[in-house]
Amino acid sequence: PFSDFIQSEKGKTVNLNGPNYEVHKYFFDNYEKHILLCSERTENTAFEFLGNTILNSFPKNKLEMRYLALNDISDFFEIKSKVEPILIEHREFQIHLFFTPGTSAMSIVWFLMHQHSGLNSVLFQTFKAEDSSLGKPECKYFKLEKADGLSSFLIRQESEESNIKDTKKEENYFISNSLKTVYDMAYTVAQADRGNILILGDSGTGKEHLASFIHHKSARKKAAFITVNCAAFADTLLESRLFGHRKGSFTGALDNHKGYFEEADRGTIFLDEIGDISPYMQQLLLRVLQNQEIAPIGGKPKKVDVRIVTATNKDLVKLCRDGNFRWDLYYRLATIELEIPSLFERGSKEIQELIAFFQKKKQQMFGRPKAVEFSEDAAKLMFYYTWPGNVREMENLIERFYLLNKPIIDISDFPGRMRQSYPREDSYLLEDVERNHIEKVLSLNGGNLSKTAKLLGIALNTLKKKLSQKDIENN
Repeated sequence: PFSDFIQSEKGKTVNLNGPNYEVHKYFFDNYEKHILLCSERTENTAFEFLGNTILNSFPKNKLEMRYLALNDISDFFEIKSKVEPILIEHREFQIHLFFTPGTSAMSIVWFLMHQHSGLNSVLFQTFKAEDSSLGKPECKYFKLEKADGLSSFLIRQESEESNIKDTKKEENYFISNSLKTVYDMAYTVAQADRGNILILGDSGTGKEHLASFIHHKSARKKAAFITVNCAAFADTLLESRLFGHRKGSFTGALDNHKGYFEEADRGTIFLDEIGDISPYMQQLLLRVLQNQEIAPIGGKPKKVDVRIVTATNKDLVKLCRDGNFRWDLYYRLATIELEIPSLFERGSKEIQELIAFFQKKKQQMFGRPKAVEFSEDAAKLMFYYTWPGNVREMENLIERFYLLNKPIIDISDFPGRMRQSYPREDSYLLEDVERNHIEKVLSLNGGNLSKTAKLLGIALNTLKKKLSQKDIENN
């Protein structure tokens, strides 16, 4: 802050009447330590000079200096995400939040966080002697009443242009009711600049999209978002890709190579298929999580500031119990777990909504005058099918239909694997279960309707009616 320095004949020097210096000069007896924050990321000469001057003048006072690595000192969202972990770290202490130094955006964030954090905090401001009614340096404290019913707050700070961009981006993805709860939680988690996230879900459910959503709704959105499929690389190659290597560190290392973690510094890295990494890679990743630093092959360790989002379609808890995945790594990765339900679990209503969504999307993509329609049997197959490939499979299937360029899609237009699955014996739809059960009992009784009706516990006429409704043949 400019108020902490003055211009002298020797250049800029610390202002001995500046706000931070005056806290130590007049008011520090009330405090255990002073946490001095700098918006920069790396060593700042002015910041270090201010800290050293205070420590030299008041050697008995405890001063802790921290760099926040802010990209934008006016971004409310980013300021909150950087400062909140510090407040939580000191939640057992009474915290006095200094209003005087810093930007107006910082002051507003202090105010909002005090209102809603639930921490034992007080706002205060210092005044110079000439600005005080007491005629001497003065410190004033602000007591604020907290709003009822609010335990936290979210900051949305987006320009009109960015709102338009976000809207266009999210139009390409359908967030149904069953996903809304997951995405609402992901949005809340994104606002905190700490905590690793583990996304669980079957292949094709949209885990990468959720990871991207978290990144673009966080204070890290201006930095890189890098996706890595861990199952696609052998150990040696994966280590090099993630952490980098130095020239000559192994055969073929002709140049220095920056790893994905370094490229994602101040941003987010998404490690997909994390359940497939080897014990060796698990150990390396655990070291990154513990020390917040990477060790390039053949190079020296270096600090990185990366948020890690991982995903898997495997049962990590079972892998841990079987000794194939480290418990300590699992606990560090799964600070927050977000689970995406499979398409079949979402129910027929959402399947219908998603079909309509992809019909519209692909119609626009291929420039068709109207959406494709389904015959009665084709429509039934879309609902009876269990979608093992989830959303990705459905999107690809509907794109197939538009490539065929037929006005009405019939059973014959489906891939053979889908035609063979209709109706599925392992379907959970009540209609399928009832049909399959009737067919089995009828077969067990050699087609005898009376015996079948008796075993089913229904009247003969009711059985005949069901056979007709479900088009069940009795050979």
